[in-house]
Amino acid sequence: MISFIVWSVYLYLFQLMIPNFLKSKIEYSTRANKAFRNLSESFSIFLALAILSIVLNVDANTQLAMYWLISRVLFLIIYISGVGKKNKGAEGDGNEAQPIRSLVWMVSVVLLVLMAKNLL
Repeated sequence: MISFIVWSVYLYLFQLMIPNFLKSKIEYSTRANKAFRNLSESFSIFLALAILSIVLNVDANTQLAMYWLISRVLFLIIYISGVGKKNKGAEGDGNEAQPIRSLVWMVSVVLLVLMAKNLL
C-alpha cells in the first residue's frame, strides 16, 4: 500500500507541474490544470483511506488503491488529449463533453467508496 501512496504523490506532483510544461499549447495547459484540480478534490480522500488501510491492516484495499491510481493516470491522459471530446451546442460555446473521461472518473470514485467500505 505504501508504494501506491508514494506513486500517487508522484502523480500529484507531476500534475502540479504539467500545466507549466504545456504553456505554449493553451488548450492542453488549461485541460491539464483542470485535471489537476479534479485530482486535488479526491487526493486527500485517497490518502486518508490508504493510511487507514495500513493502520487497520486491510489488505483488500491494496488492489483497489492500484486500480484507483491507474484510473487517475487514465483520467489525466484522456482529459489532456481530449479523447472522446464532443462539443455541445451548435454555436460552439466551448462546453465539452468527454463521456470516456466521465466514466473513468466514476470508476475512480467507486474505487474510493469500495476502499471505505472495506474499512468498516
